[in-house]
Amino acid sequence: MSQESESVDARLEQVLRDFGARLGVLMRSYRLDRHGIDPADVEQEVRIRLWKAIARDRSGAFHASYVQRVVATTVIDALRRAEVRAAEPLPEDDGETGQWAEPGVSPEQSATDDERMTGLQRCLAEIPERRRLPITLHLQGFSLQEIADVVGTSTEAARKLVTRGLDGLKSRLRELGYGEFDD
Repeated sequence: MSQESESVDARLEQVLRDFGARLGVLMRSYRLDRHGIDPADVEQEVRIRLWKAIARDRSGAFHASYVQRVVATTVIDALRRAEVRAAEPLPEDDGETGQWAEPGVSPEQSATDDERMTGLQRCLAEIPERRRLPITLHLQGFSLQEIADVVGTSTEAARKLVTRGLDGLKSRLRELGYGEFDD
């Protein structure tokens, strides 16, 4: 292995050490197994894309937001491929009954999850725009510094926007009967 390749591998390992926990959380949050996608395959694709990015830009620093974008685009690509596979004709019935539902999740639970996500999206849409973007970024796992950079404000102002926005969001969700939330 060349010294250049070893350097790229070492930088990749450093990025994975720095952001591996967040990578795992993101991978689980997409619930890829519901779409017939093996999360390990997507994780491998993320590693390949990060390795290629490091090889292209040796001097670049890789921030959590960049890693998160790589994960998101990789997941989107995997979902698109799964959708194309789903559009292909089903094999002829060989007499066996297939399992169509997700194992361990009842249809009622799946419907409840979808309903809660719709309610959350509705409540987010009611929040003033100035707070909506910081809250959305916070819920996606962005740090306060990253939120401040995106919004174009100080870290303290980003913290206040997130805190006040989350308080309003929790209040609205309570009003709609979605339960209590830890503060």
